[in-house]
Amino acid sequence: MAITVRSMQRVVGLLALALVLFWIIDSPATAAATVTNILAILVSFAESIVLFFQSLF
Repeated sequence: MAITVRSMQRVVGLLALALVLFWIIDSPATAAATVTNILAILVSFAESIVLFFQSLF
């Protein structure tokens, strides 16, 4: 049985998913705060891009 890149990607993906689920179950408040911070960063990034294009025109 040969180990292919596809099977390794699947294993790594499942391990990452298991780690995220464990983190959410273990400390939901921290996970929620992290997601909130990530979303705030993305919103700030999008607003900066919109402001940049508005200043061009």
